[in-house]
Amino acid sequence: MNKRILTIALGAAILTGGCSREEQIVLGFVPSAEAEKIATTVKPLTEILSQKLGIKVKSYLATDYTAIIEALGSGKVDVAFLPPFAYVVAHDKYGAEVLVKALRHGKEFYRGQFSVRSDSGVDSLKQLKGKIWAYPDASSSSGYLFPKYKMIKEGIDPDEFFSDKIQTGSHDNAILAVYNGEADLATTFEGAENRLLKDYPDVKEKIKIIAYTDKIPNDGLVVKKDLDPALKEKIKQAFLSLNEDSTAMSILKEVYSWDGIVPASDKDYEIVREVAKTLNITIPK
Repeated sequence: MNKRILTIALGAAILTGGCSREEQIVLGFVPSAEAEKIATTVKPLTEILSQKLGIKVKSYLATDYTAIIEALGSGKVDVAFLPPFAYVVAHDKYGAEVLVKALRHGKEFYRGQFSVRSDSGVDSLKQLKGKIWAYPDASSSSGYLFPKYKMIKEGIDPDEFFSDKIQTGSHDNAILAVYNGEADLATTFEGAENRLLKDYPDVKEKIKIIAYTDKIPNDGLVVKKDLDPALKEKIKQAFLSLNEDSTAMSILKEVYSWDGIVPASDKDYEIVREVAKTLNITIPK
C-alpha cells in the first residue's frame, strides 16, 4: 500500500479583515455551502464572539482544510473549525490545540455503518468476499477510512477482498447503489438512509445494517500553537457559553450541524491517529 497524504477539499473564497492582528482574532471556516452565503451567515456569530471576548473577531473563509491548516501554522488564522483528520494534521505538524468539539444529537462522536440489502442473506462482513463495495469518497472518515480500518482489523484486505469498489460521490448515492442492486455493500455515516425516506419510503425495509465502525470524534474548534494561554481559555469559555445563545447555536447548526459544544482534548483524537497509521496515511510534519 502506497503512502499518501490526506487532503480534504471543498470550494470557497478567502475573506480578510482590515484591523491589525493585535486588535483582532481571525476565525477560520471552510464553507459547507456557497462562500458568499457562508460569509453572510457567520457574520452575526463573529459579532457575538467579539462582544463576549472584547476583541474584534474576523472571519476567514479558505478554499479547503489544507489551506486552513497552513493558515494556522503561519499565524494568519488564530482559531478554526476542523474535522478529525485535519485537526490531527494541524496538531502534529504545527502544534495546534483543540479546545471544544461539536455535539450532534447529544453525542460527541458519530460512526460509520455497513449496509447491505435486507434480502441478501449477508449478516457479516466476511460473507461479502467477491462482492461490490460502494463508498462515498476515499477521504470520508465515516464512509471510507474508518470502515477500511475496521475491515483490516477483522482480517479483511479491502483491496483484495472485493471484486469491485465504486466511489459514488455521496453517502446517499452509496446507499442507493445497494438499494438498486448495483453494489452489495455501502459504507456511510450512521443513519444515512434516513435522508432518502422522502423519495424512497421503503429504503429502511430494503436496507439492513450489519456492522458499525469505531466511534469517530466530532469536529472541533482549534487554536494556533502560540496563542496566549489566557486568551485560549477565554475563547474556550466563550464558545462553551454559546450553548445558551440560541442565535449563535442556530448559526452553528446551519453552517456545521452543531447542536451543542463540549470541551475537547487531543487524546479524544488518538483513534484518528491509529486509523491513519493502520491505513498508511502520512501525517505531514
